Amino acid sequence: MNVLLTGCRSYTALDLARRFRDSGWNVFAADSVKFPVCCGSRAVKEFFHIPSPREGYREFISVLAAIIRSAGIDLLLPTSEEIFYIAHGREELSRYCRVFCDDFEVLKSLHNKWTFSELTEGMSVRTPETKLLTSAAQLKELGDPSAFAFKPVYSRFASEALLAPSRLPEDFAPSADRPWIAQRYIRGLELCSYHLAVDGEIAAHGSYEPSYRLGQASGYYFKPVHREKIDRFAAELVRKLDFTGHVAFDYIEEKDGTLHVLECNPRATSGLHLAGTAGLMKPFGPGGEPLPEVTGGKHSAVGRTSSENPAVVRIGFGTPGNPAPEETPPMIGYAMLANPFYHGFNPSGMRRWFKDFRHGRDVLFSRQDPWVPLLHTRSLAETAFDSLSRRIPFKDAATADIEWDGEALN
Repeated sequence: MNVLLTGCRSYTALDLARRFRDSGWNVFAADSVKFPVCCGSRAVKEFFHIPSPREGYREFISVLAAIIRSAGIDLLLPTSEEIFYIAHGREELSRYCRVFCDDFEVLKSLHNKWTFSELTEGMSVRTPETKLLTSAAQLKELGDPSAFAFKPVYSRFASEALLAPSRLPEDFAPSADRPWIAQRYIRGLELCSYHLAVDGEIAAHGSYEPSYRLGQASGYYFKPVHREKIDRFAAELVRKLDFTGHVAFDYIEEKDGTLHVLECNPRATSGLHLAGTAGLMKPFGPGGEPLPEVTGGKHSAVGRTSSENPAVVRIGFGTPGNPAPEETPPMIGYAMLANPFYHGFNPSGMRRWFKDFRHGRDVLFSRQDPWVPLLHTRSLAETAFDSLSRRIPFKDAATADIEWDGEALN
């Protein structure tokens, strides 16, 4: 069986490539950057450089369809924000292979921070008080801005977020064309979760605390956590939407244990590194065997009974025959090495960092795939060049060509 992974610049795509390879699949990868991390992996049989979906949506879909036909792809699995473009073109792509993602309108409702807040109404975990801002006049109604977090309706990696600002920038002007949300700011422990869902049921999941991170942006050390409230909420939401695909959430947990969900990312995120291989592979069938039947345009898992509870799926890193310790935190090793003074320039801070680094597991390195960390320097150099040439921050340059911020697609 042949699987095509898109968005293969991400470390989650690398993880998936290795797991599919170990499960007997032939793995192909595609991305609109020239040197994604996956192209340096032995798990990938062939890499295809494709057009940017943001710069040419129709060409992107056309090229993907041609690759699917020529390589005999059985399963197309998007992993990053290109998923929105693939979902929009799913009807066309589904003529040639199985496309594992939900409907475009469903993904849009989860990606949009305002509509997501509405989806949580009446659920076991809800967003903090959230207001939609479409004009500067509405800012007067909010009162003290330091009581809120301000975010564009479409954004990622805390890009442009204003967290409890004492005053708003003078040029801050939400509009109907570019709306923002004001969400009640709550202090507490930041938590994240990732889930792979099939027809409204969770097949695999992982939850973590981003205990090391780049400012307000992405974490690079993922400390495993277990929260029944997270499991329950995720199961409720995917059942409510009859959801199929990747879905991930960011939370704040107050000191008294009250949990709030902040936003949703309907794509693969770092919690995937904590998900068990058996659960991740379950929706797709073992390598060499027929894929599950399709119901209503989605994949239905094989061999699951109604008594199985998503909350009992435990985390792990190894294959079913060679499990790894459940509590080993995945990490991005080079990011950890770049900042040994994360906890301060003092002996106790250094000891804490060293203990965490020694206990972690690098998501890039594998004895069966030893050249990935070295070859990944090409990816970093490419992103750095894009950052400088476009005059945008490095973290924005990493996804600028695949982001979708509500633009019309035709």
